[in-house]
Amino acid sequence: MSASSPPRKRVDLINDPIGKSLRLFAIPLAFSFVVNMVYSLIDRFYVSRLGDAAIAAIGSSDQVVFFLFTLVSGFAVGTGIIVSRRFGEGDHTGASRTATQALVGMAVMAATVSGLVYLLLPTVPLLMRMSPEVAELSLQYLGMLLLGFTCNLLNFQMFSIVRSTGNSIFPMKVLVTTVILNAVIAPFLIFGIGPFPELGMKGAGLATALSQMCGTAIALTALLRGKTNMKLDFTEFKLDYDLLSRVAKQGFPASLQMLSVSVNRAVIFTFVSSFGVQVTAAYTLGLNVDMFVFMSVFAVGISVETATGQNLGAGKPDRVWGFHRSAVKQMSALMVSLAIIVWFFGRPFIELYSSNPATIDEATRYLHITVFGYVFFAIGLITVRVMSGAGSAVISMLVTSGCLLGLQLPLSYFLSHATGLGSTGIWVGITAGYMVFAAVAWLVLRSKIWMKARV
Repeated sequence: MSASSPPRKRVDLINDPIGKSLRLFAIPLAFSFVVNMVYSLIDRFYVSRLGDAAIAAIGSSDQVVFFLFTLVSGFAVGTGIIVSRRFGEGDHTGASRTATQALVGMAVMAATVSGLVYLLLPTVPLLMRMSPEVAELSLQYLGMLLLGFTCNLLNFQMFSIVRSTGNSIFPMKVLVTTVILNAVIAPFLIFGIGPFPELGMKGAGLATALSQMCGTAIALTALLRGKTNMKLDFTEFKLDYDLLSRVAKQGFPASLQMLSVSVNRAVIFTFVSSFGVQVTAAYTLGLNVDMFVFMSVFAVGISVETATGQNLGAGKPDRVWGFHRSAVKQMSALMVSLAIIVWFFGRPFIELYSSNPATIDEATRYLHITVFGYVFFAIGLITVRVMSGAGSAVISMLVTSGCLLGLQLPLSYFLSHATGLGSTGIWVGITAGYMVFAAVAWLVLRSKIWMKARV
């Protein structure tokens, strides 16, 4: 397929019925997010056989990787926004050129970050105040994991590119392949099965790195051969710094937005920890339930973002509003259903992970309060994704960061420390923050200032 030929085998977000196309695009994407969660659970499952220090090491290492990923991955988000706009305009050559330039740019950034972190690796345990035993195991794991970090970011970049054309099936297939590969080779490398040496934590990191490298090879081959509605074009390739700066302009606010979410969660953890280990454990368990529920919200959010870019490029702004309405209706119904399920079955789920009555009671209280924020979180996130899909990444970032850092955090602290609510005040503050997030995002959306962005 040439760079200028029409796309094949994708969800047509520009012409197909809105509700149906939204579901067809979002369902594989949601499944991809669930698969991604399984990715980390596999390493945790095998590593748990090495002891508590190994579990702590992989948890601490994941925080480091997540922070680095957040800083750089916004570039992929910016790429997706521009590619979807060019695709909607029918400029497949421009979409291909943007994808090619951005992929090379990501490779340079990812390799640079990986190299710098590898050189500074010995300082990581000191900054995170790890115990000597945990520090040693964490360095072993991170040292191997960094071998695949560049490929991890390249995969995220390529998945963003492919999804921007309306194809959410291919990224899901690659993710499933890498998860299966990691699950198969990890025990051989960790425990030294058969002819393989026993590498312990190094084996866990190496297995993940190798599976990520495999994913990169699969995705890159498909993009080079034009098998995913998009074909990379390296003919007379030369870095276009103006184009790369436009991608970065879209991506930097996206990185800040994701970073604000990470900071928000970290600060809430500090609030929670002041009430003791049981409350901290309860919040951790409750948050795991929330994250599973929100997988569908994240998927629909990206779907709406992609549909916004394509339809604005195609000169069909009415469909943007249609996608927003459809997404809000469908996700509101789903969130209400999931909230009811969590209300009644959240406690039995918590009991699978804890036998401490105090922890179970606190986690149940957390879920019985935060379920009232599910619908509002979904509305807020879907709405800011419309703005970012239109190219107004700064406005999307300001709404999200302002509501989470500027209101949810101080409200949670005030209600928990300045009233008699205690830890319950944090749960109320989180829920109230989601409500304000939805209201502010909706008001900004109706103002239409986000439609003035140029991509």
